[in-house]
Order: sequence, then C-alpha cells, then structure tokens
Amino acid sequence: MRSRMKWGDFVIIGAVLLLAAALAAALLWQAAGDRLYAEVWQDGVLLERVRLSDNTDRVIEVDGHNTVVLSGKTARMQTADCRDQVCVRTGTLTRVGQSAVCLPNRVLVKLVGEKAEVDAIAG
Repeated sequence: MRSRMKWGDFVIIGAVLLLAAALAAALLWQAAGDRLYAEVWQDGVLLERVRLSDNTDRVIEVDGHNTVVLSGKTARMQTADCRDQVCVRTGTLTRVGQSAVCLPNRVLVKLVGEKAEVDAIAG
C-alpha cells in the first residue's frame, strides 16, 4: 500500500513554512533595533556600563583581580586571580542575558539590552 500526499497536505506544509518564515522575520526585525551594553559590577555596585558596537575595543581592570575585555559586540573575563577560573572559562558573551561571574572577587559581567526608540511606523 502506497501513501500519497494529497493536495491538502501541501496546503498544510505551505502554511507551516509561511508561519515559520514570518516568525523568523519578526524576531530578526525586533533584534535589529536593540542596543547592547556590557555592565561590570563589583559588590553589587555598577562600575562601568559600556555600549557595545562593532568598533568597541576596551579593557577594564577590576581592582587588579579581574580583567574584562570588550571587543566588538562581545565581552569576556580574560583573567582572574581566583583559584577555580570559572569566570574565565565561561568564554565570550555575545547575547543579552549572558553573564560571567567571579564569586571569590564578587565581580559580575553581564550583557543587557535596551530597545531603540521608534520614530515612526509606516503602514
């Protein structure tokens, strides 16, 4: 017995693909308006907040214990004098919500986003 796809099957597949494409386009359009910032905290106090762009190139020293490198739209904890090195092994942060934490030195690096304001919407 052979199973054949019928006309209705193609309609359902097309509708699912169309919805998936619309969702992907909406997510990409929404992400394009976001601004990306790197925040460096120590002991619950915000030390630095830097807007990340394609030409960001900055090194932040935190009390001689930690070195944070901001490069382009990324951030990473390059060095730390703590024993476990979990914050360094966290790697490069690239998306909003990611963070690297050095518990012994009480240092936090996190990426936060801010929506760009919309001037007008054409309909």
